[in-house]
Amino acid sequence: MTELNFESMTRQELMAYVRQNPQDTEAFHKYVDMLRATPGRVKISAEEIETVLPKLLQTS
Repeated sequence: MTELNFESMTRQELMAYVRQNPQDTEAFHKYVDMLRATPGRVKISAEEIETVLPKLLQTS
């Protein structure tokens, strides 16, 4: 079996691979790491969502 280099794949390529190979946990973890490293994403807890979301909806 050929060893895949997840580091050289784009996010889209890795997502396609993970969808086709859901049993490959290493690929899944690498994909999640890529998502977390993507700039512009904000991490927010469920409690923060419950507090912030109503305020955002009121200002819309």
